[in-house]
Amino acid sequence: MDFFTLFTPDGLQLDTTAMLIVIAIMFLYTFVGICAGFGGALTTMPLITLLLPLKMAAPMSVIVGTATALYATWLSRKETDWKSALVLILFSFAGIPVGLYALAYLPDHIMKTGLGAFLILYSFYSLFIPRLPVYDKAWIAMPMGAIAGALGSAFSTNGPPVVIYGMLRNLGPAAFRGTLNAFFTANNVAIIGGLATSGILTISTVKLVMFCIPTMILGSLVGQYVHKRISVKVFRIIVFLLLIASGAMLIKGATGISPAAALIPVFGLLIVLQLLFGKKVAAIREASEAEKVTH
Repeated sequence: MDFFTLFTPDGLQLDTTAMLIVIAIMFLYTFVGICAGFGGALTTMPLITLLLPLKMAAPMSVIVGTATALYATWLSRKETDWKSALVLILFSFAGIPVGLYALAYLPDHIMKTGLGAFLILYSFYSLFIPRLPVYDKAWIAMPMGAIAGALGSAFSTNGPPVVIYGMLRNLGPAAFRGTLNAFFTANNVAIIGGLATSGILTISTVKLVMFCIPTMILGSLVGQYVHKRISVKVFRIIVFLLLIASGAMLIKGATGISPAAALIPVFGLLIVLQLLFGKKVAAIREASEAEKVTH
């Protein structure tokens, strides 16, 4: 068999054009991740699932995310809150089988609808919830870890629940970053193990990741260049707008509704919320940033 001939987990040969487009899209993964500090997997997953079945797209994203998290964990190992990270990791193991079961047995259109809805809700939360109240209780690691494990194994999107956990616990910036990276590394390794033993992770998926390495390196370099020359706040807003559009188009593709029926309601709601709460949210965030600087 030709080394460059790839197959989906269902045994269908992957179209060469689709493979080349996926390789190009992975430039966006590292570009967005470096530029905004988040969102690489969230931004690229909806695009990749338009070309690949979710059973191939999710493992691919997990592998890439693991490599990134390993490096970041090593850099921030001294600041990591290892106790919190361990609790998150242990309870994420309970959620991983749930996500794997959904990925293996639920129809693609249901999974894509769920992913689209999740991306839209998370984007609205990020845009209009200026800050969460502090709730520094260790037990919240249990449900957040389990939810992150399920989302990570099903959609390769284990970040949002853990980010919310760090905000609720009011972890300092260094501990926040280190704890999240340690969680991502261990959780992703466990997810990869589950994907491999369940048969979802295939040799073709691993090879496709290898083919993407050059564009990912290029994305990192360009992302670092742009990061120094563009406002991070502006870029983050652009990313969330893209996530909302991507989520709506995922739902459109899964349900068969028109693009207008998918896009107009969510962006109409976005405009209404911005008019009603935009200035207030911005003021709260500015006050919160000023408070961090004084402390």
